[in-house]
Amino acid sequence: MKKTLLLLLLFILSAAGWFFYTSHKGIGEKPEYIGKASCQGCHPIHFASHNTTLHPIIFRPVTSPEIIVGDFEQNNPLVTFKKEEIEYVVGSKWEQVYMRMIDGEYYPFTAKWMITAQKWVPYKVHDWEKTPASTKCNGCHTTGFNEKSYAFNEFGVNCESCHGPASEHVRHQQMKRETSCILCHDKERASEDDIIVSAKTSVCGQCHSRGTTSSVDANGTKTLFNFPLAYVPGDDISTSFNPSTLQNDTKKKNWWGNGISKNRHQEFADFSFSKHSKALSDLRNKKNPHGEGEADDSCLKCHSQDYRSAKEGEKPTLENAKLGLTCITCHEPHGIDRQSRSDTTGPYKCALCHVNSFATGRTKTADSHFPCPSDKVGCADCHMPYIVKTGGAYTIRSHAFKIIPPKASKEYDMPNSCQNGGCHQERSTEWAIREFDKAYPEFNKKTLADTLKSEAR
Repeated sequence: MKKTLLLLLLFILSAAGWFFYTSHKGIGEKPEYIGKASCQGCHPIHFASHNTTLHPIIFRPVTSPEIIVGDFEQNNPLVTFKKEEIEYVVGSKWEQVYMRMIDGEYYPFTAKWMITAQKWVPYKVHDWEKTPASTKCNGCHTTGFNEKSYAFNEFGVNCESCHGPASEHVRHQQMKRETSCILCHDKERASEDDIIVSAKTSVCGQCHSRGTTSSVDANGTKTLFNFPLAYVPGDDISTSFNPSTLQNDTKKKNWWGNGISKNRHQEFADFSFSKHSKALSDLRNKKNPHGEGEADDSCLKCHSQDYRSAKEGEKPTLENAKLGLTCITCHEPHGIDRQSRSDTTGPYKCALCHVNSFATGRTKTADSHFPCPSDKVGCADCHMPYIVKTGGAYTIRSHAFKIIPPKASKEYDMPNSCQNGGCHQERSTEWAIREFDKAYPEFNKKTLADTLKSEAR
């Protein structure tokens, strides 16, 4: 009898040990990338909305001919390859770069299709072999890129690019639901700190930046990557990343002479020097920048993103708020706000904080805030003009949040706030300068350098 009970006890202990080993295997280890499909079950709305944005299709294998939008019927001599040879596509809105695999590496073909201009242009014709995607593109065009092996978890920018590897998060969420786990684990207290939810601009800046990072392997071989390495969402971008600046832009491709971006992937730099990014520090330093009286916690609804993101009862104070305005103040990161037009989009989004400026009159002069009809232009047309080039045209708005007066077109040969995006393009620059000066005589009191150049450039 005792022997039977002992054997039964040993069996129970062995089974319990086996269950513990199998159910806890991997828990507590370094989180791993597991793919966006693991997020869909618990986050169906965010998952579905994200899939309608450009992020997940920025780099993808050709699974159907419709993905390739280039016109191969043009018989253009630049196109020395066939549509059937294309294995991967980069881009879908402004332009498409076509790629194929050679000896385990992704390389571009030597012509790309400009979607906005509807034409072929040469691309890396003489140095395509020096343009492997692993060091030039994939850190920003894939999810879970490993700079040592060049492997990645997924094509495109997906959930874990911004939230970090999710293996531990998924395990803990399963612990909340499985009866075998609830026996030992408090369902209501399972960890929520295993996934990164950060409002920092650096989350977007990891890719919306232009620059290089050098890496040296164990053999002393130096490799230059065109993106930040080993970025962890929620942290700042490493100081090992050498960003493009007006000073080191020797080919004059990335910056206008006034220190404002002319090339894509530079929104982080422009925004970082804007007054929006300094909204919290300015509030603290100037106390109340909008008038008389002391600043208080109520000001944070327009000056602090962590305040805006926090639940009621958990909002930070003026003393302990950490973030000023960030990218997600205007851009809902999953694209949900793109699904419908509401008072959270367009000029109305600006008016939520800039209600005084949005009004038709200026406090001191009672002049109109802008001379153009209000049904023709919005805030972004003047304060975020189309001066950034992609797809062969100026198709991206500036994120410096600065008016570009027409006189800048003369001095720096750049678009201006009055003549961009189809506005007043039939008029001369001289006409625009005259009309601008009539509407905004205060600009004449400053030099272009004072008006436009960022403090840090």
